[in-house]
Amino acid sequence: MRRIFAIQILAALAILMASLVMALAEATGNLKLDVMGDLGAGAVNQAEVIASNGKTIAKVAPGATVALPPGIYKLKLPIIGGAINKDDVAIVAGRTHTVLIENVAVLGVSVKDKDGKDPGFGVTVTETDPPHRKVADFISGEKILFAPSMVDVKVDAPPQGYDWHAVTLIPGNRKQLTLNEVQDAELVIQTVLSKSAMDQSTRVIVYRAGTQKQVAVSEPAPEHRIKLEPGDYDIFVENNSGKGLPTATIGGIHVDGGAKVNREVPLDEKK
Repeated sequence: MRRIFAIQILAALAILMASLVMALAEATGNLKLDVMGDLGAGAVNQAEVIASNGKTIAKVAPGATVALPPGIYKLKLPIIGGAINKDDVAIVAGRTHTVLIENVAVLGVSVKDKDGKDPGFGVTVTETDPPHRKVADFISGEKILFAPSMVDVKVDAPPQGYDWHAVTLIPGNRKQLTLNEVQDAELVIQTVLSKSAMDQSTRVIVYRAGTQKQVAVSEPAPEHRIKLEPGDYDIFVENNSGKGLPTATIGGIHVDGGAKVNREVPLDEKK
């Protein structure tokens, strides 16, 4: 009997605890901050939730939700160039109040290395007009909220960084700047006739392999040294010397990023 009585007491306590947990959960409500849905979700700016006594009792990021006791609150979202304020935000127990903000601009900078990953380079945002005062800095891969404006953006990607000038930030829109950190390849084409260099009498045209899409041209010069993105290419040579073959082709040249590839194109008449 004592054992049965003890089990009954434990069961009653478990029910009581569960009831208390449910009561506590129902005693709070939720505030969700929606900044243009997915466009602003995850931005580094965090809004302050301010109670009636003027104290900040919580912070919430765009796209996130925070639990609060029932009451009336103010929401202040700092953005670069100002702030968005929402008064009379009513939180009711057991319900979610969504605060929707659409009149801001979102700026993001994405840097992709050769493996497709973002190394997290520093990003500096300055005013477009002199004296080009700095207005914000963050890390590539992040998003940040701005008041409508026009700015210059610099990412500290090696070797010397990269700049975007006069980037227009429009309310209700996201501006995504992308930098692919891909090293160019170098293709050196040497045209020869009877083993003598003919580069100063030949023109080299580079096409994407298997297509007629022209990507580069090297005019007659002491050498044909061409910078290309990694990939596969076909070469067409025009010989303007009046000697040897008037044209020649070489196909299926593959170049990797940062590599140097040499190819010799003979212009001798075929026997």
